[in-house]
Amino acid sequence: MHRAGAGALPGGFHGNRYWLPLYRPDDGRMCWTGGHRAVRDLGVSGPLGGRARRMARRGRGGLGKRLPALPEHADESLRPGRGAVVADLSRKEMSPLRKDTAKRIGEMTGRRDGNLGGAGLPEVGPWSHLIRTDQSRARALVMKRSILAAIILILSVGGCSDLSSPMSTDGTAPAPEPETYPWIVTNPEAHGLSTAALQTALSYAFQPGNQTGAVLVIRNGQTIAESYAQNRQSTDLVTSWSVAKSFTSALVGAALEDSILESLEQRASYFLTYWLDDPIKSQITMDHLMTLRSGLIRLEGSDLYNAEDQLQVSLDRQVLGDPGEQLYTYSNADVMLISGVIETATGRSAQSYLDEQISGPIGFQGEWWTDGVGSTLGYCCLDATPRDFARFGILYAQDGVWEGEQVIPRDWVLASTAPARSGTYAYYWWPMQQGGFAAIGIHGQLIAIFPALDLVLLRFSEYTRWGDGSTVRVGGNYHGTQEPENFDIGTFVSLALGAVQN
Repeated sequence: MHRAGAGALPGGFHGNRYWLPLYRPDDGRMCWTGGHRAVRDLGVSGPLGGRARRMARRGRGGLGKRLPALPEHADESLRPGRGAVVADLSRKEMSPLRKDTAKRIGEMTGRRDGNLGGAGLPEVGPWSHLIRTDQSRARALVMKRSILAAIILILSVGGCSDLSSPMSTDGTAPAPEPETYPWIVTNPEAHGLSTAALQTALSYAFQPGNQTGAVLVIRNGQTIAESYAQNRQSTDLVTSWSVAKSFTSALVGAALEDSILESLEQRASYFLTYWLDDPIKSQITMDHLMTLRSGLIRLEGSDLYNAEDQLQVSLDRQVLGDPGEQLYTYSNADVMLISGVIETATGRSAQSYLDEQISGPIGFQGEWWTDGVGSTLGYCCLDATPRDFARFGILYAQDGVWEGEQVIPRDWVLASTAPARSGTYAYYWWPMQQGGFAAIGIHGQLIAIFPALDLVLLRFSEYTRWGDGSTVRVGGNYHGTQEPENFDIGTFVSLALGAVQN
C-alpha cells in the first residue's frame, strides 16, 4: 500500500510526465519530482510511477492537473549506479513492446502476424541520455531517506515500535501477516480436483527427508490445499533462490510498458556504461541476457554469491563467443546484469520498483537481498511467505490481472512465457506440461502455473536465514535450505496434475 506522506503537495502533468512538488526533509528545500521516479524515498511512501500515469490517463485518482511551469530546480537526483538515466520529456508515453520484438515472439506462439492479443504496439520515441553520479553522496542520501521513511512509517501508525525485533528460534526473521485475502481452504471436489489424488501429491512432498516447508495448491483463485511442515506456519518466510528470476522478468515487462526500456533489442551497454568501450560486450542486448546467450563465461554459483560487488563481477567476465551466437548457458551473472539494467534505468532499487509495480497492487510482501554494495540479487534470494509467492503465481495465471487491474501487461505475460510454452528456458521461465510454465529454484523451490487449468502449484523448502537478520549478502549472512532426499519437481507436478478431474 503506497501512501502520500507528510510534505506532499498537489501535482500535475507537465509535458508528458506527472510532476509532484515536495518538501525535501533531508536538506530543507522544495523540489519537483516527476515521471517514473515521481516520489521516491524522500521521506514519504508512495512513488507515482508508470501505474500512476496509467491511472491518470484513465481519469482515476484525481490526477491530471497542469502545472504552469516546471521550476528550474526540478529534482532528478538518482540512485547510485554505474550510469544513470534522466528521462526525455519528448519521448512517447507508452511502449509495451517494439513491433519487431512482438513479431518474433508472435511467431513463437504461432501468431505469425505478431499480434499478442493486446493493444497497438507503438514505436518508441526518443529516450534519454546518460549521466554519471557521485556514488558516495547518493548512497549517503539514500541512507538518510530510508531512515526518515522508517521513522515516518512508525509515527503514522501511532504508538511505539520495537526496532530490535527478535529473530525466531530457527534464525528466520518473522514476517508480517499478509493483507486480507481469501486463504480459506475450500473443498477440492468443488473445483474439479480429486481429494485422494491431491493428498497423494502432498504426502509425496512431505515425505521424511524431503525438507518441504510449505505446499499450496490454488485453483480458480481459491486455495485448494495448504500444508506446512510441523515446525512451520503460514507466516514463516521461505526463500526463492532462482524463483526470483521470474520476478526480474516481470520487472523487465513493467519497464518496457513504461518506456523505461526501449525494447529487448536495446543494448545493455546503454545502461551498463562500463561496457561502452568494449567492442564485444557493448553489442550485448537485453534479449541476449534474457535468453542467457551473452557469450560471457559462466561463473560458478559460489564465485558470484560470495562476491561483495556481484554486479561488477558479472560485468568483468571474459568473452567466450559472439553475443547471441554462443550456445545457451544457464548463468546467474546474466540475470544479475539485467537487474543492474533495471536499477540504472529506473534510478531506484529493484525492490523499490517491484514494490511500486507489483507488490503494492497484489499485496505481496517480500525482502530482496542485495550484495555488499547495494545491488539487488536479481537472480535469486527473494524472501517472502508462501502465501505471498502464491499471489505472484495467481497474477500470472490470470494473464497479469489482479482484482480487475492489469498489473503486468498481458502482452508481456504472453511474450515472456512463450519460450517456456514452446519447450525452452528463456525470459526466466521454465516449461511445464499442459502448456504450463514455472519459476524454479534450487532444492525444489517452485511456482508452477497452468493458465488453461487456472491452477497454481507452490512448493518451498524449510528455510533458515542465517546471520544478523539483514538481507545484505556479506559475511555470515546467507540462505539456509537443504537438498531434499527424494523430492523431484516433475514427480510432484505430475501427481498434482493427476488430481485434476475437469
